[in-house]
Amino acid sequence: MLEVSGGPGGRYTVAVSSPAGEGSLSVALDPDAIGARLADLQRAVLASSVTPRAAALGLERPVREVGERLFRAVFDGRLRGLYLASRQHAGERDEALRVVLRIRAPELAALPWELLYDEESGEYLCLRRPLVRYVDLPEPLAPLRSEPPLKILGMTSLPRSRAPLGAESERAALSVALGPLTERGLVHLDWVPGQTAEDLSRRLLRGCHVLHFIGHGAYDPQRREGMVTLADADGREHHLHATALASLLSVARPRPQLVILNSCQSGMGNAEDLFSSTAAVLVRTVPAVVAMQFAVTDKAATRFAASFYQALAQGRTVDEAVRVGRIALVVDKDDSLEWATPVLYLRGGDARLFDMPAVWAEAGPAVPPAGAGPVPPKPHTPPEAADGRPAAADGPPQAPGGTPAPPGGPPEAPGAVITSRVLDTRQWVHALAFHPDGRRLATGSRNRVRVWDALTGNRIWEQPVGGWLSSVFAAAFSPGGRRLVTGGADNTVRIWASSNGEELLRLRHDHVVFGVAFSPDGFRVASASADRTVRLWDSTSGDPMLRITHDQVVTDVAFSPDGARLASASADRSVRLWSLGGDALLRLRHDHAVKAVAFSPDGGRLATAGDDGCVRVWDAGSGHQLLLVRHGDAVKDVAFSPGGHWLATASADRTAGVWAVADGTRILRVQHHHTVFCVAFGPDGGWLASGSEDKTVKLTPVPGERG
Repeated sequence: MLEVSGGPGGRYTVAVSSPAGEGSLSVALDPDAIGARLADLQRAVLASSVTPRAAALGLERPVREVGERLFRAVFDGRLRGLYLASRQHAGERDEALRVVLRIRAPELAALPWELLYDEESGEYLCLRRPLVRYVDLPEPLAPLRSEPPLKILGMTSLPRSRAPLGAESERAALSVALGPLTERGLVHLDWVPGQTAEDLSRRLLRGCHVLHFIGHGAYDPQRREGMVTLADADGREHHLHATALASLLSVARPRPQLVILNSCQSGMGNAEDLFSSTAAVLVRTVPAVVAMQFAVTDKAATRFAASFYQALAQGRTVDEAVRVGRIALVVDKDDSLEWATPVLYLRGGDARLFDMPAVWAEAGPAVPPAGAGPVPPKPHTPPEAADGRPAAADGPPQAPGGTPAPPGGPPEAPGAVITSRVLDTRQWVHALAFHPDGRRLATGSRNRVRVWDALTGNRIWEQPVGGWLSSVFAAAFSPGGRRLVTGGADNTVRIWASSNGEELLRLRHDHVVFGVAFSPDGFRVASASADRTVRLWDSTSGDPMLRITHDQVVTDVAFSPDGARLASASADRSVRLWSLGGDALLRLRHDHAVKAVAFSPDGGRLATAGDDGCVRVWDAGSGHQLLLVRHGDAVKDVAFSPGGHWLATASADRTAGVWAVADGTRILRVQHHHTVFCVAFGPDGGWLASGSEDKTVKLTPVPGERG
């Protein structure tokens, strides 16, 4: 990870986090001088595609000079040593070293970082290893879990007034590249039947996984924003700015995970706004965008797209697929410079966008091979009550004949159908917490903290929080039950009087707060935030006591029962244990972002859950993994029962589950209509509360714990 941020006196701070260690450096860099050369660089890149070799070598000189200048600025001194050691470390393991750029100074975002050139090794970095522009946004992302086919939606828009493009040849190239997968029914390539924004809007309502746009793009200096050129009803130009296009994409279900913009200057921005380019704006809505920072020839766009999709079809990550596409341009004409034109923006640490193993198999049947394990079933939809609300009856899904059907995890214990009581909150429920008296229940939703009577369903009190779109993502009662702590999208931790909702204390983070917890003695509060920190506060005075930094968004935090340790979960794919002095005690590594963490009541075990759909139980002392259970989609929350024998989970597969910690048997399955965000056991372990996007809390009796 290479982070470049602004500094005093025209200097910049470069910080490196790598397999070989960490380091930082203050450097001098003149973005205006490099920016003044962008027009010349674009002309050189375009001219190289048609110029004979001798002349093309001359065109490369200014490109290489800029690349060398950028490389020397950010890989000077000890940082170059870290780069070389990391490269060797990756090579020894036959792995690709990813170069991830987090550019925090807006005036540097418009520079052509894809030209980074190492003079000593004689290589452009992006041709030898994946290079990503990372956009730091609060919501950790998971690979899209879906059944085949992978839906790719293409659109061509060529207004009569604009120069023609080789759209038909690129469409044909996509069909050829995806042909083997299309024939097996694993990929479906469709095209928008028209060239207008209305045509695109209507087709997006049916959803897609990838949007591939072929057309023209430009940068609007007045609006300081990128745009794509569509056609109006009369075939004339209609410029659609990036924010409007992002709004269109947000209506798709499923929403695209990847957008390919084969349009000129879709990666170009301005020096005052990090999010000005079309690609950088779109990546706030979709996880990954591939765009063009310079004008691109039809031939190069076609060649890049074909090789890019072929690489995805072989199971490569999106950053590696971009590198494969670059190399295809070099192979096609080895003195061409158009390999520098594509830019990859990624909104998260995971470049594997699609968790669809069957899709990416090179050959073989579409069904899983023998020994691959059961395929998670589609979410079971319960019957509806007469008033249209979700029915209260939930329990193990039944196969014909009454035998429990195989779930996505270990075998489920048979038993009678269990009835849930439904609390209609009329808002998405992001956070839940039971009061120690077992009668009161706190919920966090958009703009609201509420406390309910769990028996009658009556609301005891509610308080507004932040602006209209500000959500409450975390809630926890103090051990004695006199206070409630919450955290949310307004970057704030609040402590309330649990009896009447009086706000007692307000604590500030620099970004969204995703996790909160009281210490067992009630004297401290811990909070986890998208500003990449875990913070410890005095719960009475609000004085800061500790600040711990992760590499990415911190999603959850928990105290050990003895109050001596903190556990934190992060989108950097790790769970870490800390002393209350900030000493690192243990690091547990995951393959995907981790969303939730919980200690067992005895403090000896730690449960973690995340975007890979897995829940893991670890020995909290040694870090040894003790148990693994699976949901059919990302797991949003996890909680131990008071006795420590059961484990509750909340998942995007629309279910909450209760599992036996001893062997992973699922003893209870609670069905919702949408994503389940949170779960909480009552203090006696007899009830499970589950909160969902379907705007309900379900209160479900839990079988007695095994002694």
